[in-house]
Amino acid sequence: MTASEVEDLARDATVRLGPDQDADTLWGSGFFVAPGWVLSCAHVLLLGREGARTGVLRVRGEHGAARARPAYWLGSGPDTEQDLVLLRLLDEVSHPCVRLSDRYDRPHDITALGWRPREGGPDRWSGRCQVNGTDGDYGVTLGPEAEIPHGASGGPVLDRDQGVVAGVVKARRRGADGGLAIAVTALRGFTEALVLEAEDELGPDPYRALIRAHDRWHHRRRTARDAWRGSWVAAQERLLRAAEPEWTPHDAATACALLADLPLPDGTDTLRGLIKAVLDVEPHWRGAPPPRDWRDGQGWLYDRGERAELAFLHYLLLVARRCAPEAPEATAALEDWLYDRMEQLPDSVRALLKARAAPDAAVRCGAASHPVASRHAEPRGLPGPEPATSTAPVVAVELEPDAFRPADRFHWRVWTWTRGPDTVRSWAEGDSAEGVPLAALPYELSVPLAEAFAQLDSEGCLARLELALPVEHFDVNVDLWRAQPAVRSYRPHPAERPFGAHRQVVLRCLRRGGEPSVQAWRDRWLGVTEGGLQALPLPSPALAGQLLATACDAAVPVLCRTAAESVESLREVIAAGYGIALWARNTQHTYGCGPQCRELHDHTAKLLRRTGRAALLPEELRRLRERIGDFDTAAEWAEPLALLYDDPHRPLPLCDERVNSP
Repeated sequence: MTASEVEDLARDATVRLGPDQDADTLWGSGFFVAPGWVLSCAHVLLLGREGARTGVLRVRGEHGAARARPAYWLGSGPDTEQDLVLLRLLDEVSHPCVRLSDRYDRPHDITALGWRPREGGPDRWSGRCQVNGTDGDYGVTLGPEAEIPHGASGGPVLDRDQGVVAGVVKARRRGADGGLAIAVTALRGFTEALVLEAEDELGPDPYRALIRAHDRWHHRRRTARDAWRGSWVAAQERLLRAAEPEWTPHDAATACALLADLPLPDGTDTLRGLIKAVLDVEPHWRGAPPPRDWRDGQGWLYDRGERAELAFLHYLLLVARRCAPEAPEATAALEDWLYDRMEQLPDSVRALLKARAAPDAAVRCGAASHPVASRHAEPRGLPGPEPATSTAPVVAVELEPDAFRPADRFHWRVWTWTRGPDTVRSWAEGDSAEGVPLAALPYELSVPLAEAFAQLDSEGCLARLELALPVEHFDVNVDLWRAQPAVRSYRPHPAERPFGAHRQVVLRCLRRGGEPSVQAWRDRWLGVTEGGLQALPLPSPALAGQLLATACDAAVPVLCRTAAESVESLREVIAAGYGIALWARNTQHTYGCGPQCRELHDHTAKLLRRTGRAALLPEELRRLRERIGDFDTAAEWAEPLALLYDDPHRPLPLCDERVNSP
């Protein structure tokens, strides 16, 4: 396959600009970059000069003719990168778009396209040449193999090797062949573009709005059944098939489209940190424009040596983990694709990727990058926020009391979720017909838990432990359970400390099995996941029902009494649809509430305000438990604290084959 196929696609997207009422007058060229948007050179419209061509003009090409007007100008000075303008179509027409490069490196073998004046009317033009140098940070000098005609300014420059548009034709050399082009990386300057004629279609950041619309269009075109063979990405795949790239055009286009649905990065420094975490070197933007969006950071990773795909996957994993709290659904879509893409890797390579990625995402699942990382230390690599709860790995232990024996004997089953709710599987279950005493469960479950954690844990992401059991047993101190390894040293390994010090540990209500049938549970869960958690103290069981019924959806019940003293209150909490609640497991109320209760309520209210969202609460509690183990007296108030964390989007499965006695 040659570059002729992508040349044809570029030619179809190349247009000519001229006055509204005169089809034979050619001002210059341009090309479609996103639905309704044409890119060209500002000097084609004489912007900044006497007689500037503003107002309504005509864009003519394969789509026919459509009215347009100048909308955004990159600048008003003489520099190369300022000679770019975006035009917005005023008519609804169907048209193709070029595929813009996301790379930083310059092309070598190119085809320039545009229009030229001819007798009888403007005609198409193209010329092939070599790139033989640069001019400043954005200028690309074109070799003498092609004579660039008048009227071609504003047309696309196609990278024949990669099958993408890498520049914009700017000028020809006077009295000689060859000319000058503008690298498409200059488009990032549209973040601070001059707005023309009160234009506001692309909002406060025209570059990022434009490039995201561009990537979404190509994704729709590529995934449409009737358009796949004729899509630009498909043509790229055929062009590069012989080269067998590790990161294919399909990979790049899919990643760009998924990145386009994420919240904007908060600055270049964020992107610099991610790139540094992936490449282990500090990126320098000298001689290249800094990245503005997630797509640009991806473009910095090309040509990074053997197994280049690892760098892309690593980078995208970090981006996903950073964006998860703000956009859980969009992040889940990106992560689902990433995990599917990682399945194409050999086992050894996949393991290498996990080893490289995990330390940089220390709080993806809320665990520190090292089980006993100091409370004052930052995680290695780039710290990121907690992702959507539906994508974090979980090991859940289900304890059902034996119906025919004393209430302290249980039948158990272990469930695991590697990611979202659809990944649930039954991991192990007890085989005792009589059940297991509660006191013996830490020993009984030691091996199955160790095996499940070994499967789900990575160096920087420890699976959360969830214990589901009846409300009357909610005082069980599962956070003090620990692994039972063979003794290896007088100095225990950090992972041999209580589970609650190095991984998230929460409780669940056993009766909430199967898909949620209580709408209030879904509504209240939405309230606590959107943010703004509010403590709802329940100092008296007599007042619990009224307080629970009238509280807002972001409320979190807080009980200063043990679960044994608060069984009825906790049942009311669950019946009212609350998925989050906190209580103390060791307070005594012989004479009613005292200073200890007031202190617990005050500290818990501050904890909830600081945490903000339900997804972050298990990790905040884990950090407090770790600090207690490090003799931090300021965290001691949280030692008796237990957390109910019942996510309705990942319910415990109903199982008809539950083990029980005859």
